[in-house]
Amino acid sequence: MARLYRKSSLGDVVLLGAVTAAMPGCTVITAERYMSVARRLIGVGAVEPWSAPVDGVDLQTRRLCGSRRRNHTLRRRLWQLGLAAPRASIPELYAAACGVTPQKLPWIEVPAMERDTLAVVPGASKPTKCWSEAGFRELLLAWEGPRVVLGGPGEEALCARVAEGTGASVVCESGFDATIEVLARTRVAVAGDTGLMHLAGACGARVVALFGPTHPDDGFFVYPGRVLQRTLGCRPCSLHGAVSCPLGEQRCLSFRSPEVLAAVRAEWSCTG
Repeated sequence: MARLYRKSSLGDVVLLGAVTAAMPGCTVITAERYMSVARRLIGVGAVEPWSAPVDGVDLQTRRLCGSRRRNHTLRRRLWQLGLAAPRASIPELYAAACGVTPQKLPWIEVPAMERDTLAVVPGASKPTKCWSEAGFRELLLAWEGPRVVLGGPGEEALCARVAEGTGASVVCESGFDATIEVLARTRVAVAGDTGLMHLAGACGARVVALFGPTHPDDGFFVYPGRVLQRTLGCRPCSLHGAVSCPLGEQRCLSFRSPEVLAAVRAEWSCTG
């Protein structure tokens, strides 16, 4: 059976679902933190802890995406001039490396439940990819119905602040079991360019993605939903985000809560 090596990160492991579903019985080798997610991907027969690639398809270190030192300034200018198309999506790149056709979403089987919940994800691996706490709070306060704030290790205080006084519950865990339970009943998830955004989409939720320093044309956004982003001469400034805004302004995430709320309502009304 096929062996697929992808150590990290969460979003990249989730995106493996596009190929594992086409390779029944395959084995995924990944970091211990992501093994529980990998086990849930359709088609996965076994999961092993990470070791250096030996025999299989190395989706971690091979240059599937070209050099990580791509000239983003040049690419940005070409996008603005309409002279460059988006590069292939990550699922397409994975599929080409594995010799299969990328499979349609969802990639994680969840129980059939009423999708009546709005989920928000205020955290991210890089501060520059986080929308404001105030914006998330205003969104939750404006929404009627079940609401939940999702987070990972180290984000407990952030999630508690966002949820305080809004009526939203909080699921902030080091694993993913409770998170996936919530996502089974999530209809729309609002998140930055972060791992839980990918997990939400893979579980069948619609996604309102808030892209700031990164850009969907880098091939990572492949989910039902929509992207909110600002057209600025300074973005994208990085492939995966940075610790701080190079200009010290963070204008790329200057979304107002009514704008995000309108996007959520539009996605909520979608049936497909």
